[in-house]
Amino acid sequence: MSKFKENLKKTQEIGRITSINYSIVRVSGLPDLNPNEMIVAEGGQQGIAYNLERDHAEILMLDTEALKTKQRVTRTNESFKIGVNSNLRGRIIDPLCRPVDKKGPITGKKNYQGLENPAPNITEREVVKEPLQTGVSRVDLLVPLGHGQRELILGDTKIGKTTFLLQTIANQVRQGTTCIYVSIGKRASDLKQVENYFSRMGISDRVILMRAGAGEPSPLLYLAPYSGMSIAEHFRDRGENVLIVFDDLTTHAKIYRELSLLLERPPGRSSYPGDVFHVHASLLERAGNVKSEQKEASITALPVANTQENDISGYIQTNLMAITDGHIFFDSDKFRKGINPAIDIFLSVSRVGNQTKSRLDRELAQQIRRKMSDYNRALEISQFGVELPEKTRNIISFGKKLEKIFTQPSDVLFSREFQLLLVGLLLVGYWKEDSPAEVDQEVARLTERYQQEEFSDLEQKIQDIEDSDKFKRLVKNSTSQVEEF
Repeated sequence: MSKFKENLKKTQEIGRITSINYSIVRVSGLPDLNPNEMIVAEGGQQGIAYNLERDHAEILMLDTEALKTKQRVTRTNESFKIGVNSNLRGRIIDPLCRPVDKKGPITGKKNYQGLENPAPNITEREVVKEPLQTGVSRVDLLVPLGHGQRELILGDTKIGKTTFLLQTIANQVRQGTTCIYVSIGKRASDLKQVENYFSRMGISDRVILMRAGAGEPSPLLYLAPYSGMSIAEHFRDRGENVLIVFDDLTTHAKIYRELSLLLERPPGRSSYPGDVFHVHASLLERAGNVKSEQKEASITALPVANTQENDISGYIQTNLMAITDGHIFFDSDKFRKGINPAIDIFLSVSRVGNQTKSRLDRELAQQIRRKMSDYNRALEISQFGVELPEKTRNIISFGKKLEKIFTQPSDVLFSREFQLLLVGLLLVGYWKEDSPAEVDQEVARLTERYQQEEFSDLEQKIQDIEDSDKFKRLVKNSTSQVEEF
C-alpha cells in the first residue's frame, strides 16, 4: 500500500482497472501515461504500460495475484528498468533480476538499465576476428564460431542442443568469458539438469542463470531475453566478452503470439503477429563485436530454435536463420544412430566463423569435409546390398573412425590443439590398420591422458608446425594438401 500511496502523491494521477484478461489488464484514467512506464496497483502489484489507446491503456502485469476490476492504479513516472551489477555472477535470477536461489539479496551498487536498448550502429562495430572455442571438436573444426557472432542452434527437442550449449558455456567460462544462460519456458526438471551440469563442471559461481520457468506469468517469459541482453550489455560496456544463450526463441515467439492475441492484434502467418520478425531481429542485432570506452568487447548470441521431425522450414525457424550469421543443425536421425553430438555438418553454416581460423584449421576442415562427403556417398551405395570394392570399404572404415573421434562425452571439453592432434593422427594414417572400435579405445586413452595434463606442450608444438617453412610452402601451393605434411 505504501508504494501505491508514494507514487500517487508524486504523480497525482489515479486510474482504475476495467478488465483483466490473464496477464493483460485494461486501465482507464491515466492521461499522461507513457509507453513502457511502470504502474503500481493498490495491492502493490506492478505492471508495464504496453499499449496506449484513446480511452484506455493495456498493461502487462508482472504479478496478477489478488488483482480485481475497479482496483485503483497509479503511474510511477519511471520507465521499466532492471538493476545490474557484477554480483549477478554465480546467481540464479528471474527476468526482473530478483534472486531465486535462496542465497540472499544481490548486494552492491546497481546500474539500472532499460530492456529495449538500441543496437550499436555500424561505426561502433568491429569485424568478428577472435575464435570462440566451444570445446566440441565437430563444431570447432568444421562449423567454427567467433566472438561477436550470432549463431542459431537448430533441431528437434531432446537431441543434445542444450548439452552442446552447456559445454560451450563451460569452455568459455574457463577462458574468462562472462556467460549468461536465459531459460525461456523450461520445466523445473530441465532447469535442475542445467544447474547440476554447472555444479559438476565447477562453474556455478561464474555463470548467470536467468530462470523464466513454464509456470511464470507470460509477461516475465516475454521479457526474459531482453533482460538477459541488457545484462550482457552491462558487462560488454565494462570491456568484457560475453556469451549469452537464449533457450529457446521458438517458445518466446509463442509467448509473444499469446500476448498479441490477448491484445487483439491482427494475426498473420500461423497466427503470429506481423512484427514477430522485428521482435527477434531487434534483440539479436544488439549482439556483435563493439568498440567501447574500455576496449574492444563482444556479445556472442546463441539463440535456440526447436524443429519438428527435422523440418527447418518453419516460420520462426526461417526468420531466425535470416537474422543470424549461420546455424548449427542437430539431426534427429543421427542422434538415433548414437552420434553425439548429432550435428549435420553439411546442413550447418557459419558465415563469419571461418575468418577467425588459421590456415592450418581451414585446410584440415577442408580435408575432413571431403572425407565425410565420400563417407556419406559410400554409405548410400552400401545400402543396396552389393559387394563393395576395397576402395569403398576403406572409405567407410575411415568415416567410421572419424565419427569415433568426433564422438565426445558431455563432461569432456577439448582444446583446439588436442582436436588437431586427434584429427592429424587419423589423417596421416596412424590408425590405418586399426578398426573403428580400436580407434575408439585409443581416443579414450588419449583423452584420459589429456585430462591428466600430459599434453601441456601441445600448444607450442602446433605453433611450431604453423611457423615452419615446410607448412608455409604447402599453404602457398594451392594444389597441396595438409595430409601430405
